[in-house]
Amino acid sequence: MHTLQIILSALILMILFGLINLMMNYISRRDGEPVVPFRKKLWLIPLISAFIIIPLEFFAMLYARWFPMSDPSGSGEVLAYDAQGIWLGFSLTILIGLLIFEGIIHPLVITLLRLLLRMDTSIYIKQAVTVVTDTVLLYIVSLIVPGMPVGGWLQALLIALFFHLIEWILIGVQTWVQQRKRARSESTG
Repeated sequence: MHTLQIILSALILMILFGLINLMMNYISRRDGEPVVPFRKKLWLIPLISAFIIIPLEFFAMLYARWFPMSDPSGSGEVLAYDAQGIWLGFSLTILIGLLIFEGIIHPLVITLLRLLLRMDTSIYIKQAVTVVTDTVLLYIVSLIVPGMPVGGWLQALLIALFFHLIEWILIGVQTWVQQRKRARSESTG
């Protein structure tokens, strides 16, 4: 593993932990509940992060297995092509991209879509637009970053669909938990 990968890993984990902490505080304030105690956050934040990181690593392992690539130059790029290096490097690069895409690019694209259509669009059109945007951006990034193992449009589309599938599953779980909370509060109230 390269030193740059270790530094990127630590930086990404710190950003991810910080974002999850902010999200937990926001949800507590929004729902009018007390802030989650620090002791509980010590184990809860890494657990929530694992729900993000483990599917990324699993996908990177499957991706490396299905679309094997090699580094004939031995140049030691940011994304190492040894057995473990591709998993970590690819996952880190995708996680950085997802943070940038979800935080900056997706809201811009949806806003431009609203401006062009002059009305709000359905959730399905928004999801389709974000999948297409992610596919195009992944393909462009693979052309710019020399170690990015994306071989074409189809692979970029598969990566985008996989990560949106993870997002959709997490949104479904969140909706289910909220419905159970509402059902409990209505049955006790």
